[in-house]
Amino acid sequence: MDTRPLPVHYSRRAALRHSATHPRGLPPGARRPDPDTPPPPTGAPVVPVILIHGTNGRSSCDWYTLAPLLANDGRDVYPFDWRRARPGPDGTATHRHALELAAFIDTVRATTGATQVDVVGHSWGAVLAHYLVRCLPAEPAAGAVRSVIGLAPTYGGTTLHGLLRHPHRLPAGLRRWLDAKIPTWQEQLPGSEVLTAIRNAPPAPAVRFTTIVTRYDQMVTPYTASLAAAPHATQVVLQQRTRRPVIGHLGILHHPASLSHVLTALPPIHPHQPA
Repeated sequence: MDTRPLPVHYSRRAALRHSATHPRGLPPGARRPDPDTPPPPTGAPVVPVILIHGTNGRSSCDWYTLAPLLANDGRDVYPFDWRRARPGPDGTATHRHALELAAFIDTVRATTGATQVDVVGHSWGAVLAHYLVRCLPAEPAAGAVRSVIGLAPTYGGTTLHGLLRHPHRLPAGLRRWLDAKIPTWQEQLPGSEVLTAIRNAPPAPAVRFTTIVTRYDQMVTPYTASLAAAPHATQVVLQQRTRRPVIGHLGILHHPASLSHVLTALPPIHPHQPA
């Protein structure tokens, strides 16, 4: 068995090349859950990490850097491709995707034998996790989530530099394109039904939340909305922690400054292991 650490490439370009070759594949170090394979009976299982990409994201690209980094840290990594699950006619798309996420977490738990999971979500992917633990507490998977780490999360929605401040004024053709390509776009507007439901839902005190944002976010505007919408979370503004890194909405997925904070935010693998 090869025990050498996996190579970690802090590069969006390398991630795009990998995704072009393996569009529906996995990033290095990641696994697919298989409940038909019983978990090993020896020792306590390591808490798996669920990775949730953002709108129009793809696991093979977005987690190309973080997945091997987590695998080298001794963690089991399971990416969730939520855009493969098409929303039905009832309820919001986010609600449907959150139920798919709950089923995925249950499958991972059955595969690994773990009772808890940690979640890392990017952009709207973090909102899916937030919606699950806050708005669907009856789901067993919601009670299994130990921590939620949001990378440039859309907790407060986005105005997209003001373009979506008045969505009813958008041309009809553009609205139809958004409905076809980004079914959740209206749910990502500030004050949407989904974001309001999360804000009004009971807190999840058993879940440890961390929000990691960048001042140079091109998609989540203003970036401070994510911080204001989740005041209960541990908040990290990258430019306040390092030497003014110019990191954007997608670059946050591959930059060592942001991913080091992910590793710090995750609870230790073993109870007595230092962070």
